[in-house]
Amino acid sequence: MSATTSTPSGDKTSKKAKKGAVADRRLPRPPRVPGGLPVLGHALDMRRSPVELFQRGRDLFGDVFSIGLPGTTGVMMSGPKAQQKFFRMKDTDVDLRETYKLMTPIFGKGIAYDAEPEVMKEQLAFFHDALREHRLKTYAQGFVEEAEQFFGTWGDEGEVDLYEMGNQLTIYTSSRSLLGPKFREQLSDEFAKLYYEMEGGLNLLAFFAPNMPMVPAFKKRDRARKRLGELIAEIVRERRAKNDNSSEDFLQTLMDATYKDGRKLTEDEMTGLLLAIMFAGHHTSGVTVAWTGILLNQNPEWIGKLRAEQERVLGGRTDLTLEDLKSMTLLEWSIKETLRMYPPIIVMMRRVLKAFDYAGYHIEEGSMIMTSPAMAHRIPEVFPNPGKFDPERWSPERDADKKNPMSWIAFGGGRHRCLGIVFAQLQLRAVWSHLLRHFDFELVEPRYEPDYSRLLVGPRLPCRVRYKRRK
Repeated sequence: MSATTSTPSGDKTSKKAKKGAVADRRLPRPPRVPGGLPVLGHALDMRRSPVELFQRGRDLFGDVFSIGLPGTTGVMMSGPKAQQKFFRMKDTDVDLRETYKLMTPIFGKGIAYDAEPEVMKEQLAFFHDALREHRLKTYAQGFVEEAEQFFGTWGDEGEVDLYEMGNQLTIYTSSRSLLGPKFREQLSDEFAKLYYEMEGGLNLLAFFAPNMPMVPAFKKRDRARKRLGELIAEIVRERRAKNDNSSEDFLQTLMDATYKDGRKLTEDEMTGLLLAIMFAGHHTSGVTVAWTGILLNQNPEWIGKLRAEQERVLGGRTDLTLEDLKSMTLLEWSIKETLRMYPPIIVMMRRVLKAFDYAGYHIEEGSMIMTSPAMAHRIPEVFPNPGKFDPERWSPERDADKKNPMSWIAFGGGRHRCLGIVFAQLQLRAVWSHLLRHFDFELVEPRYEPDYSRLLVGPRLPCRVRYKRRK
């Protein structure tokens, strides 16, 4: 069965399910992708080539199919209608907490997805406060200044690894925005080391057993988390001792915040929420800095278009503002198209709490429903010629978002759409605005391919380019 062939009942949920009736156990289970191993199921295939596995299932069975996972069944829901169903399910019907349990040792107990739904809702509100317009202006100015400082150290020509460069720069911009310029100047190198040690604890084993003892990567992760908590506690105590609440960073937002019952956040909660927004925005930005450079240089006609836009917006000015970054429409489309072709998060999951029926299939309680941005973004019926870098597909005349809601899901969708999207996109525009105006690049590697050995997927190393400063 091809990907365009509908499942037994098309792509419509049964009338009973729509009315909230009990799921019908007599319906068939979603068809399973052939292969896999006893106990492990398709876990090894997911580790080696997950997108290939997902695409094989879609080619065979269409929008809905299943794969074997250790201890459970994974049900893939692909295509705009299935993705809408996935993202619009209630928290009482599906659970995100178990699928994100690998983050609990990093964020902390009772933080984000480890919190009860009502507490998590309050915590997400703190993120909204930190992303208000006046704070975004401060962040944008920091992004611009960090780019000028970082690239100001480059020579007239040389060679860099785009992936490593993107991650290094966004560590600086993120630490400045989250913890303030003073922290950035004094402790950003230690912060970068701690962050990468925590990130090193994110692997396939962590997804299933995040607290397994005697695992070296987990030991490093826990030591780094403890040390970062100490650093943040020092900043909090110093500000409180000086009665200083003038900082325009995310930490100050958390220091000023209170829960509905009047309780202030603990230092551990502040640390956890800082890390939550950091993980949401930083790695996405670092990865996408690299892929944007690769795709633009594989499609050089877009470099000319983007430079013309820089001239229109700035007219030779170098003092970029938040309004300038927002006005870079073609650059926004280019970054969005980059995230369509190479989304850092390639699969999202939810644990099913209540069995339900969809597309003529019965989805059992305890199974994991899944969706994959990496596969969803390359469905030709949704994105014609999906292998082509075509930023204009996001123009108002062709906007794929309006034609197929929740077809572009690089940051998820629905109530739990990643709040890091605004933060990440501002970083990316600031970085590439600077690079477009000041440098020419030449690709070095014969091929640039995704590296699926990491949970957050970037280009395989090495990922080198040659640069030359523009006169």
